[in-house]
Amino acid sequence: MERTILTADRLTKLALRMKRGDRKAAGELYDELLPKVYGFLFARTGKKEVAEDLAQDIFLKLVEKVETFNKGRGRFTVWFWQMARNVLIDYYREKKAAPFSSFEDDVVEGMAVTEMPNVEERIRYGKLKDFLATLQYEERELFELRYVVEMPYKDIAVVLAKSEGSLRVAALRVKEKVRKEFGDAA
Repeated sequence: MERTILTADRLTKLALRMKRGDRKAAGELYDELLPKVYGFLFARTGKKEVAEDLAQDIFLKLVEKVETFNKGRGRFTVWFWQMARNVLIDYYREKKAAPFSSFEDDVVEGMAVTEMPNVEERIRYGKLKDFLATLQYEERELFELRYVVEMPYKDIAVVLAKSEGSLRVAALRVKEKVRKEFGDAA
């Protein structure tokens, strides 16, 4: 947990440097956040190209809006993930895109695969996809923010406007569902 706090503080410092025009800080923010942003977006959209485009939109918006970031109002990670979440919400409003769980299996199997996965990986992916489809929207969002993005509960609470305690309880419930579905390997 200490690593997350240090990383969050480091990201805030990088954002403040970026706000002052430091391009190196902007590059470091991009390098640090891109894999998590892409993973979050791919989990939500199920399309490699859409996740890439939305990630690009988020980072362009970061460049445009970094001036509005105010350290006195909170940490950069919370501000950033609220912005990322809003970009995703806007995408679904504008495009009326189908949620991940509505894709046909053969379409899902072909997404974001640069090399042919082995049979075991395909089976695990299929099980995970099926499992995620059983979760309620709020549970999926919590699962993605906590386990895909690895965001601390404190930040998730701000992004989702819920208490840390309720999120911890909800995460325990999701974790129990994972254990029931996947056994002790989870």
